[in-house]
Amino acid sequence: MSKVRDIVELTRTNVVDADIGSNVQAFDGDIAKLDAAANFTGALQHSGSNVVVDTDIGSTVLAPNGSAANLTNLPVGGAEDFVASGTLPNGKPVILKANGQVEVVSGSGSSQSIPLGSESVYNSGTSYSNSFAFDPSNAGRFVVVYTDAGNSNYGTAIAGLISGSSISFGSEVVFNGSGAVDDPVVAFDPNTAGKFCVTYMDEGNSNAGAAIVGTMSGNSLSFGSEVVFQANSRGMQIAYDPNTANKLVIVCRDWASSAKGNAFVGTVSGTSISFGTKVVFATQNINQLGLAFDPSTANKFVVTYVDSTNSSYGKAIVGTVSGTGSSFGGSEYFNTGTTAYSDVAFDPSNANKCVIVFKDSGNSSYGTARVATVSGTGISFGAEVVFNAGNSPYPTVSFDPNRANKCVIACRDSGNSGYATVIEGTVSGTGISFGTEIVVNSASSNAINVLFDPNVSGKFLVTYTDAGNSNYGTAILGQFNTLQTNLTATNFLGTATAAYTNGQTASIMLKGGISDNQSSLTVGSTYYVQTNGTFATSAGTPSVIAGKAVSATSLLLNGLATPDEIPSQSSQSGKFLTTDGSAASWGTVPAAGMTLLSTVTASSSSTIDIETTFNSTYDTYAIYVTDLQMSGNGEFIKARLKLGGEYKQNGNSYSYHYQASHSNTASYLGAAAGSEAHIKITNGITSSTAEGGFDGLFYIQDPSNVRTNYRHRIMWQSVHVNNSNYVVTNSGAARHSGAGTGPMTGIRFFPSSGTFTKGTFRLYGISK
Repeated sequence: MSKVRDIVELTRTNVVDADIGSNVQAFDGDIAKLDAAANFTGALQHSGSNVVVDTDIGSTVLAPNGSAANLTNLPVGGAEDFVASGTLPNGKPVILKANGQVEVVSGSGSSQSIPLGSESVYNSGTSYSNSFAFDPSNAGRFVVVYTDAGNSNYGTAIAGLISGSSISFGSEVVFNGSGAVDDPVVAFDPNTAGKFCVTYMDEGNSNAGAAIVGTMSGNSLSFGSEVVFQANSRGMQIAYDPNTANKLVIVCRDWASSAKGNAFVGTVSGTSISFGTKVVFATQNINQLGLAFDPSTANKFVVTYVDSTNSSYGKAIVGTVSGTGSSFGGSEYFNTGTTAYSDVAFDPSNANKCVIVFKDSGNSSYGTARVATVSGTGISFGAEVVFNAGNSPYPTVSFDPNRANKCVIACRDSGNSGYATVIEGTVSGTGISFGTEIVVNSASSNAINVLFDPNVSGKFLVTYTDAGNSNYGTAILGQFNTLQTNLTATNFLGTATAAYTNGQTASIMLKGGISDNQSSLTVGSTYYVQTNGTFATSAGTPSVIAGKAVSATSLLLNGLATPDEIPSQSSQSGKFLTTDGSAASWGTVPAAGMTLLSTVTASSSSTIDIETTFNSTYDTYAIYVTDLQMSGNGEFIKARLKLGGEYKQNGNSYSYHYQASHSNTASYLGAAAGSEAHIKITNGITSSTAEGGFDGLFYIQDPSNVRTNYRHRIMWQSVHVNNSNYVVTNSGAARHSGAGTGPMTGIRFFPSSGTFTKGTFRLYGISK
């Protein structure tokens, strides 16, 4: 198409035969063929062989110097040619495929339906501690385990089958009839069809932690023999390694040893199971555990728990299976407030990402979620997001393996009569957003669990104890929107300018162009691309702006950005422009000086652990201790470093030196040359609250250093009042005696005896 023709079409100017040679230059440029000049409304202008009148220049015709300042009706975009993939209807939105072809936006699927079908009772009696799991190898099949209060509190299991919106059950099978059980939990082996394992507390066997292997064949269940992995256990959780056949992990509280957190690796062979040596991942009293394997990284799992010895804060730790044993990195706080009922699940579509849910008793008991990222043996967290602004016990979370970044959370909504409630979440980066809460059981509900059906997109099952129906064990289905679409947040290209068939060269109107083959548009309204290939004034999922209506039939398009387009500067003050090689974005300049990373408060604490995932963001960390007070008079402060996943405490671990002086001019030294199981910080501290506590500043240099000969070290300065009522100033340094012990991931402070009764520990990162 010639430029002259382009301009004629754009300005909607039509030329007829009768005009040629009169008021329009003939195409052969022969001026002699023009009529008399009287036929023109203005003076003739000559440019090469073209003649136009004055009044045309700058309005409907370009001036000789190329100025188009006065031209009107010119779109800022235009059309380009692409190869059509499939049929392209005229005016419909299209996306750009990875192969450079274009196809029409399309989508199909079912709409949201919650509940889907009716409640199904699997135990017509009081049932407690319900747990269930899907068999990923058998579509629609699952197993529920529970404590059957109507049958001597025996451990009981039942097979279930989902067909459409209906649930049916087989016959109940008692897997432990020798005594009562508590806290039964079940998990299926994703690598062995029909194989599952149940762990529980066997009250008939001195509250031992036990496990038993089960087999499902249709609606029939059978079990092997019980295997005890630990005496006197509580709060078991179980998960199979999706990347290793017949391998699982059980975590629990060791009730015979101060409720410490223990982990056991189990290996299944047929209908039997064996366990490796226990590994202690938490030396303090813990409670309410969660457990999940990372499907994207072999042998990697995350444990969540409540740290009962430190104000019931929420903690998470990364574990790694190796053979029949496991190892752990440093634990991290995901909530520095009173926490209850933690649970965790990994996003199978987002490598190394998981979501932790919990009841945040430090924030009005709201149901809260946090996206976590696993890196090696460390874990970090995005911002806390409230999913239920009410008292929310028993939160559980499950990801849909068939829809990217989608999860469902279920809980008891105590702010709404204790109803069983679900809500859909969407993970994006390190954040999560939520839809609207939906009630699945309009009665008081307990022991709530939720899982997505791995074989049906968007479909999930909820089990609970229905207090509104005699505490019967009950199950119900739900269905979130399962629409499948080729539209993403970034692939909308434009609209087809005509109808095209597969393989044809298709002209596509791009960003900034006018799509003028629409209908019934509202002028001035913003329109969004819908997943079914239409336009609407409300955003779809994903939210993609199509453009703005400039007439009832015309849409000014807002398609793909050009590669060099600068993103919007709105609300980006103080940021800098960066790129990942394909698109520009705004970055934030790191704040200078010290950045507060975490705060830990002492309160009758026998130990204070300062732990974080040290990385390249900071090469120097500072711990500021304020008003640290002791339960005993004249006690002193000790410390240990966490290296290689453990706090080193053998008898030749540390060298240290400190020098102190006090207001009576006396000075004294403390030193040890690689012979101590701890670092001594200073001499005796008064227990008098009137005198204030210990204040100190600790520096940790390059904790992530893993050089072969490197020995990790700290230094400090402090002030306190001693047990003789003298003010003491102190400075010191220490190092771990072992070289090449790996990164330092924490430091533990503890008194020589008694507890820390008060004090605050603040961890800062110092910018490079």
